Amino acid sequence: MTTAGLPGTTPTHPPATAPPPVLLDWHDGWHFTGGGRCVLCNRHTVLRSHAGEDVHKVCAERWVQRNPGKDRFVSDLPRGRRRAGA
Repeated sequence: MTTAGLPGTTPTHPPATAPPPVLLDWHDGWHFTGGGRCVLCNRHTVLRSHAGEDVHKVCAERWVQRNPGKDRFVSDLPRGRRRAGA
């Protein structure tokens, strides 16, 4: 039995959900040419962003989620479809 809309009751709202995680697509091998310290967590990483910053992909994804609308870290361009017989 629901009490929504009855006098003296408080409407219930579904719990707020977190935004979906941002998953960067870094399929290009160039991203694996790092070898320094992550600019965000300062631990060793072999990954590199498009801008050449040494950064873990997970750290970059968290940064993107926490800074919506900013484009410091971006995904690779989508791969084109291969033609049949090519």
